[in-house]
Amino acid sequence: MDFRRLLQWMYYLQIAFFVSGIYLLLVYILTSNTKRIQIMSGVLCFNLISLKVMRDRYKI
Repeated sequence: MDFRRLLQWMYYLQIAFFVSGIYLLLVYILTSNTKRIQIMSGVLCFNLISLKVMRDRYKI
């Protein structure tokens, strides 16, 4: 497996974590868990920024 293919799979895995994080955030919103909503929002923002950086830097 070459480096480019590895980066592509890492990018797809990161997208999967982002989608599952959105689902988890919706569960926290429905259960009114305010502390975890704040933490999960921060994690999702960080993940979105890292997706953007990875896509721009490695041209995925």
